[in-house]
Amino acid sequence: MKVEIYTKNNCIWCDRAKLLLDSKDIEFKEIDLSDDQKREQFYNSIGENVKTVPQIYINDLRIGGYQDLVAWFNG
Repeated sequence: MKVEIYTKNNCIWCDRAKLLLDSKDIEFKEIDLSDDQKREQFYNSIGENVKTVPQIYINDLRIGGYQDLVAWFNG
């Protein structure tokens, strides 16, 4: 399973998503978007009016944010 999580500093939901993945022993690649300009470019590349982190991708499919990750596990 390939997991990528886009985060920024001081983001409680990013931290919770990473803890959840760790608790399931799932390795992930973290991409830091603390730089406002890089984060805005990332949001624009997604479209769909996305304006928050974390954004989690599993096998190149965007799951969404923390609550979406929880729902994915409960799916």
